[in-house]
Amino acid sequence: MENGQARTLRLVCPHDCPDTCSMLVTVENGRATKLRGDPDHPFTRGFLCQKVSRYLDRVYHAERLRYPLERVGPKGAGQFRRIT
Repeated sequence: MENGQARTLRLVCPHDCPDTCSMLVTVENGRATKLRGDPDHPFTRGFLCQKVSRYLDRVYHAERLRYPLERVGPKGAGQFRRIT
């Protein structure tokens, strides 16, 4: 948001589980800063599974891949190049 105020959005989990969990996500300056289960969701009542509870840690991790890569060296050597 332009004014830097935080806002909370009600979203659904990106995973395709039968629960279709509802989440409350706090966004500040265009970046998600807090993620929690929606206590008003009738099935999960505020619970987030282990896969989703640390979602922001993975999305904003410094070593997260941001581009597709192709392996150019032997398997296990860790040699890659960026591709389109």
